[in-house]
Amino acid sequence: MNPASIQTMNTDGLRAVCDTPATLPDLCHHALYEIYVNGQYVESVGNLGANAERALAFYRRKRRKQTVEIRIQPCRLSGCAWRAS
Repeated sequence: MNPASIQTMNTDGLRAVCDTPATLPDLCHHALYEIYVNGQYVESVGNLGANAERALAFYRRKRRKQTVEIRIQPCRLSGCAWRAS
């Protein structure tokens, strides 16, 4: 059977389903993402969401049997949108 001869007109619409995970947003430059393993602080990974996601993925790979989480240290400036409420 030639792949070009397959008809795709009567498909159920599930050909290209992509499950994209939610990404972490970038924070104010005074705020920080921090990595915790089993509740213990390990590393500050800055304010960029992409960097925080890479660090989180790294620690989850390296410490599979431990709880790895990311926490936000908010900006403490009074006019900042990321300030702790």
